[in-house]
Amino acid sequence: MSVGKVRYITANDSRLVAGGVLDVAGTKIPLSKFDFAEFSSVQRKILVGWAAGDEAVRYGPAVSSRKISEKKINVEISVDGTVELDLGTEIIALDTQFLAAGSYELNVSVYLDVPLKALGDVPEHIRPLLQYSEIVNVMMRLERANSEGRYKAQVKQPVYDGYGQLGFFIADLERMNDYVVSRLGGDKLNLKDAFCETEIANELFEQGLLILVWGMTPWQYYIYGLDEGGDAGLIPRAENPQFCGRYKFREDITNPSVVPGDFLLNWPDCLGMDFPKISLNGAGESVSVEVHVLGFYMPGGGIGPNLPIISVCRSGGDAVTEPLLMVDIESVEPELGF
Repeated sequence: MSVGKVRYITANDSRLVAGGVLDVAGTKIPLSKFDFAEFSSVQRKILVGWAAGDEAVRYGPAVSSRKISEKKINVEISVDGTVELDLGTEIIALDTQFLAAGSYELNVSVYLDVPLKALGDVPEHIRPLLQYSEIVNVMMRLERANSEGRYKAQVKQPVYDGYGQLGFFIADLERMNDYVVSRLGGDKLNLKDAFCETEIANELFEQGLLILVWGMTPWQYYIYGLDEGGDAGLIPRAENPQFCGRYKFREDITNPSVVPGDFLLNWPDCLGMDFPKISLNGAGESVSVEVHVLGFYMPGGGIGPNLPIISVCRSGGDAVTEPLLMVDIESVEPELGF
């Protein structure tokens, strides 16, 4: 899968990458030079990004991820050439554009992304199962020696969390609550039932106060807030999204919270809680939500577990509400991340 500005691959075993070899125009770099911690010998799912030259890297590891390592090495290229990643079982073309001979710097950062839900009060008997949702997140950046280092501007982090059938919603919680109180009063209520029994959900949509995604397969999801539509090439994605929704969302709400849908059951308990936020910059009130279902490469076994990537972006045009109320990621054929 080619995403234009940044190239991503996915694999079901971090050991493949940690023991692999990066071939940069004929210069072979064992990835054992970089610290993958225990994940060089213990299996975890892995997401690898590659960027070279002037390609922008503005989207990094997930909120509250654990940094494992970051290292920069010098790379001398004697002849023009392409870039490949040799996993032993598969050779993957990372960059088919010819790199010019010269001096470069390769920066490799390694993080561990863990669903935010797993960082809370999890019963001890559940903790051994958390490894199945952990993802080693690696970014490789190749730049001309002595360049300004565009990757230093990498500040945006996706939300990585587990969601059930009630999915999640995106809102400025105080503004949303003000409207709910004006229509239904200030008592505690089950807002999920109110959505089904009254017009309050449609009113919140029309007011541009709510982005609601329901009917989700219980799973772990990445949610990226994009600065602009062109940034879709900077995050992991399928060639085409398998699910799409459109929403009206107020232009002056630029830093809304991402809240698990379960919090609708006891409204307004979520007010005042510290939920992760995404940035929704850009002009206009039309917001698109896309779901890209990738899969993890399994040597000799094809495609492994699903990796759903959700992007949220102001899209221009008329503000039309077509909410995503069914995201059955098991009903679609996932794409490999390369």
